[in-house]
This record gives sequence, C-alpha cells and structure tokens, in this order.
Amino acid sequence: MPRPPFATLRGESAIPTLLTLAVCAWFLAAGGAILADRAPGAQAAGSAPAPVVACTAPLSVMPDMHERITVEAQRG
Repeated sequence: MPRPPFATLRGESAIPTLLTLAVCAWFLAAGGAILADRAPGAQAAGSAPAPVVACTAPLSVMPDMHERITVEAQRG
C-alpha cells in the first residue's frame, strides 16, 4: 500500500496558525474569567457563622431485614 505524500501537507500555513492562536486566546480568556470569578462561599466567609442544628433522632438505624445478593457467572 503506498504511503500518502506527507511532504505536500504544510504545517506552517497562515489559516491553521491563526485558528490555533484564536482558540488559545479563547481558552486563556475563559480560564482567566473562571479564576477571576469569586466563589459564593468566599463572599460569605466574613459574615455571620452558620446556625448550629441539633439532631435528636438516632443517626444510625438498623434495617428490619438483611438481603444478600450473590452473582454467579462463568468466565469465558
């Protein structure tokens, strides 16, 4: 099978170079916008502390019944 002529495909064409630069600039701007955006938790860090909630119910409840699932299969 003959090999395709890769020497005829130029990599330094202006269109792919400009497209690559535009995509890189887009991702750079998007990354900067994400990093510059303040998280909602960061603004509330200096405000009043969260209220304490007391739980009177037991935290661990045993189930009424216990089921076991057994999977059997052949390797082939």
